Amino acid sequence: MTAISHVYNYTVRCPHIKDPAHPTTWQNHIEFNESCEIGLNRITKWHDRSGHRIFEQEGFVVREADGESSYFSMSSGRLKGNGHILVTFKIYMDDFTKDTSVQEIMAHLIKDYQQRLSKLD
Repeated sequence: MTAISHVYNYTVRCPHIKDPAHPTTWQNHIEFNESCEIGLNRITKWHDRSGHRIFEQEGFVVREADGESSYFSMSSGRLKGNGHILVTFKIYMDDFTKDTSVQEIMAHLIKDYQQRLSKLD
């Protein structure tokens, strides 16, 4: 049995726009970390409250959480050299960023994830 050798967690917080003269975007609010505790915490939470499926993008099923404006997805895979990877995505939305597309954010995160994977091979 091989342990998970890599964990990647992405979090995007769509910000409240406080000053229209100085707009901020979700691209300014992407957090990335490799914490096993965060990944395992997310899996446990999402297992208990799985939300409902919104769409699938490049093999990632994206779900909307019940009771909050957030979206999540996760996946695992095998790496060369008998390693395994776990990746989680969480996107927080707010009422002020209705023009923001969850699909656009996921496409950006998936591209970043795939670039990171290519460096591991």
